[in-house]
Amino acid sequence: MKKIIITLITLLTLSTNLFAQNMEMTDTEGKRYSVVGTNSELKIEGMEGKVVFLEFFGLKCPACKDAMPHLINIQNKYKDKVQVMAIEVQKNDVAPINAYKKKHGINYTTFSNYDVGYIVRYIADKSGWNGAIPFLVAIDSKGQVRFTQAGVIPEKTLAKYIEDFSK
Repeated sequence: MKKIIITLITLLTLSTNLFAQNMEMTDTEGKRYSVVGTNSELKIEGMEGKVVFLEFFGLKCPACKDAMPHLINIQNKYKDKVQVMAIEVQKNDVAPINAYKKKHGINYTTFSNYDVGYIVRYIADKSGWNGAIPFLVAIDSKGQVRFTQAGVIPEKTLAKYIEDFSK
């Protein structure tokens, strides 16, 4: 009986790992991140122990521009607890994103849709994302995806999530 239980646990562990999706993305500064996605997790290399706000945005999106000050302030205030990471999904390359970043004082990590591999498609498939931006994936300090939401989220609400998700 003990052998059967150990075999079942081993098979369960192996099957869970078979369904993990290993991905990679490179930010607009050239830094690479390994990403592992499972049914309820999105673990980004180097973000262990931090709350991650993964934002889909566009350079030509007025609502995204409205969300930026909240994200900039959150990154400043909670730099030890949070990492904001933003993927530009309107098909812009690195140079225009970096120019936009500089112009607007963006202090968080940015990515071009071209340099994130299957991550956008993976998140869209898991969350039902239909292309509306801004779109936020909130990941707690253990790598668990806590929620996804389209639209601008107030800074006060983001701060509350940081406190709740960093425990």
